[in-house]
Amino acid sequence: MAKVSSTNNGRGLWEWDIIKLVTILSILLFLAIFYTNGFNEDSTRQVIRLTARFAVVYFCLAFGANAFHSWGKNSFSWWLFMNRKFWGISFAIIHLIHLGFLFLLQIYFHPVFEQAALTSLLGGGLAYVFLILMLLTSFPFFTKRISKANWKRLHTFGGYWIWLIFMISYSKRVIHEIDYLPQVLLLVSVLLFRLRKIYKNKKN
Repeated sequence: MAKVSSTNNGRGLWEWDIIKLVTILSILLFLAIFYTNGFNEDSTRQVIRLTARFAVVYFCLAFGANAFHSWGKNSFSWWLFMNRKFWGISFAIIHLIHLGFLFLLQIYFHPVFEQAALTSLLGGGLAYVFLILMLLTSFPFFTKRISKANWKRLHTFGGYWIWLIFMISYSKRVIHEIDYLPQVLLLVSVLLFRLRKIYKNKKN
């Protein structure tokens, strides 16, 4: 089991080796798709879909880690090692790679951003701002420069905003393609677990 290091604010962070491994394996998978299918619009779209699915799963694991753990208690003791920072950093890296492939699609094949509504671009842009800030404040160098209360506010508000953007995006898509239903159900379940935890904490 990988060692767990701690930050200035007392929140665990997995050693970088495991995060590097996740990122490297993901990139190798994306390169394999391009190698097999060639660099074209179809393979780029395939990688975009794959990175999007990875990003949603990693986000839900990061956003719901504490809620799931409090629900499972001792049954989820292993979850302490799979803490929200590991999943959060993995989500941020994969989602930034996803954005990079969107830019490739925009530049070489298809005008993705031209077809997006201004509200979608602004909402998604703000989500990426939160994502980068949350990623930076997950490392000790930046953690030392932000109070524990502000760290919590940033990650809580950013997490809910990113959840909202994901939910709006996949809810629109599921109307036309039922394949997106699992992502919607996963996002709803994570929110319900979080709300249940908030309710229990206030009750106690």
